[in-house]
Amino acid sequence: MKREKLYAALRRLAPALPIVLLLTACLAGSLIFSSCKQPEPTVSNIPQRPWKLDGVPMVRVRLTARPVKQAELYTTGGYRIIVDGREVREEQGRMPKTLCQRKNGNWLLGSQTLPGSKLSLITHAGYVGYGKLLYRGRLDLLADNDGQFYVQNKVDMESYLASVVAKELYADFHPQTYHAQAIAARTFALYELATRGRSKSFDVYDSQSSQVYGGMLAETDKSWQAVRETHAWVLACGAPGQEKIFLTQFSACNGGWVNGADVIRNVPQLIPPLQGGQRDGTGVACPYYSWQPVKVGKSDLFAALAANYDRIKKLGDLKELRLKNETSYGRSVWLEVINSKGQAVPIRAEDVRLCLLRSDIQAAKKLYSMNCKIRDLGDAVEFYDGTGFGHGVGMSQWGAEERARKGQTAEEILQFYYPGSTIFKAY
Repeated sequence: MKREKLYAALRRLAPALPIVLLLTACLAGSLIFSSCKQPEPTVSNIPQRPWKLDGVPMVRVRLTARPVKQAELYTTGGYRIIVDGREVREEQGRMPKTLCQRKNGNWLLGSQTLPGSKLSLITHAGYVGYGKLLYRGRLDLLADNDGQFYVQNKVDMESYLASVVAKELYADFHPQTYHAQAIAARTFALYELATRGRSKSFDVYDSQSSQVYGGMLAETDKSWQAVRETHAWVLACGAPGQEKIFLTQFSACNGGWVNGADVIRNVPQLIPPLQGGQRDGTGVACPYYSWQPVKVGKSDLFAALAANYDRIKKLGDLKELRLKNETSYGRSVWLEVINSKGQAVPIRAEDVRLCLLRSDIQAAKKLYSMNCKIRDLGDAVEFYDGTGFGHGVGMSQWGAEERARKGQTAEEILQFYYPGSTIFKAY
């Protein structure tokens, strides 16, 4: 099955479909964890592509969270430009940095005007560039409203993962941590492809909204080795013959407990790998395993929440942020925003943190997790006794690293953080 057919087949998959169907769709090609940063290699030191690409699905990575008005495009080799399915230019030499804009339904690429809604830049040999980064695969520009557009990178799954794994982990992390991250990240991406990708024009974001992706320049030999050695491996859960892939979220450090997925999102039915509740004594080397109290003024807190939720904006003010319920180990799950009239609006604790992180409140940038206690200081709210960095659901990257250093394999690490899961080859 050619990659495009495989891609189309995967996009039709719902998350509830058995993994055996996923395996069947991919049979023709089957022969055979807030994030950390590291120095980026130079172009001349980029690792080679994976040893096997037959049957590997393609991933559409959205590089712009919001539509943009212009983009600087270029290539390192010969290229083609395709607009709405028709080729409009082909060159043997590289494309220098060229400004692309939209006006009156046309693409303005340098001095050329090209009518259409989708522009693709494909290189014969080499890489495509957008802004300061280079990418494998191709770039797709998708028209939006008011002369704006989105920029996306369409790339094979394994090359995508080589960048993700390198961006998500430190360079000196253990190879088994890299293996575990590669499997979790691949499962996450395939789940997104089979869910969001079914109805949207893209599959994943290039940020923590999905997984951190830095294009080709982020790849390392170490990340490629992990991707190659776990080629096509994914996690699934279910009775024999009815296994299903699931959303394998992960974070930097859980602060002592693995959170269930319902702590951060609505889950109709919690499967064993996502129930959480495991006492995790690892990951203490994380710089943010514990952190200092964070104090936020109530007026600032209200503004941050009101900017994201109209139902909170309608309250008019915030008099109290009260705990509604928590986990058995004391992690806040739901809170209530109460105004001066005693009216209350429930809000997920994790959403409070995300709203504060999106705000301009500098103190809030150090609210690393909601694994903390909350107290009222009169005109302010204080988050204290905090531990962990991120949402704490699924794999802890620093925890995985400590476990790997103690001799655990990637499979053992994944079994602890996603209990009841099994490793399968998806293509």
